[in-house]
Order: sequence, then C-alpha cells, then structure tokens
Amino acid sequence: MHHVSNDKRARQSAELICDGLERCLREKEYRKIHVRDICERSYVSRATFYRLFDAIDDVLSYRCDRIFQELADELSQRRFATNRDLLLVFIERWLGHGTLVSTLVENNLTGIIYDTHMRNGELMKRIFADASTMTDAESDYLVSILTNILPAVMNTWHLHGQTESPEEIYAHAGASIAVIADALNR
Repeated sequence: MHHVSNDKRARQSAELICDGLERCLREKEYRKIHVRDICERSYVSRATFYRLFDAIDDVLSYRCDRIFQELADELSQRRFATNRDLLLVFIERWLGHGTLVSTLVENNLTGIIYDTHMRNGELMKRIFADASTMTDAESDYLVSILTNILPAVMNTWHLHGQTESPEEIYAHAGASIAVIADALNR
C-alpha cells in the first residue's frame, strides 16, 4: 500500500521514487530490483521510501493511481463527441506508459490496474453507465467488465510487441466484444 499524503514534499518524493524505479527497469528485470536500487537512483532515503510505500509493488500501484487521476482530470475538462473518442483517450494514456505496462504484464501484476479502476468505480460509472437505464447492479457489472478489459487488452498488446495503435486496439476490442454480445444474445 502507498501512503503518499497530499503534502507537496511527499508527492515530490513519491515522484522521485517512481522515476528511480523507471530507471532501474531500464537496467534490470523488475523482480531483481531492490529498494536500495530505487533509493540510489532516486536520491531518496530508505526511510522516505518506507514512509511512502510498503513495497516496490506499491510504487507501481501509486503510478497507476496517478495515471488514472490525470486521466480523470482530463476527462472532466473535455467533452467527447462519441464514446469511441473517450475510450481512445483511455487506451492512449495507458499505452503511453509502455515501460509500466510491460512491467505489469511481464510480472503478472495487471491486477494493479484493475484495483486502480475499481477504487475509482464511481467515476467509471459516471463516465460509462447510463444511470437512467441501468440498475445499480447493472452499472456495477459494467464497471467491473470494463475494468477487466483494459488489463486483457494490455496483455495482448504486449504479446503483439506493442505494435498496434490505439485505433487498431479499439477496433480489435470492439470486434471481440461484438462476438461476445452476439453469443450472449443467441
């Protein structure tokens, strides 16, 4: 778990730690990285690291939470002509963090993304659920399903060598969901 308060110094230290982890990931595999390595590259003490994070996985979780918050801020400031445009922004923002995505996929940690989205379930409902036509249970299922799609898409994108564009990913996911919808309606 991360314990980063809204204090400016705590946030700055957390960002330095995230940057330090990113530098470490360019040098060695995730599971071979130690807190000592991150502290050396971020110029942050072990005490500061452990004041903000319980473990290295929590740095990834914090980074995912920050990405989601930045995305939420952007979504609240923009109007989208279509849901396609909205979903493309989601895809673009997450895939724009290729090192993070690769680390999560290669180490079977995409559940961190799921957890990030579920912690923000109410925002996801406001973005994607049509409150006038869905029950609370239906919107809960919608958020859960949408939340699980992103890690699945990231896994496939990574397996394909991170070559598809957001538009191609959207098209592939849409075709897959149409097949599922057709199967459910039979």
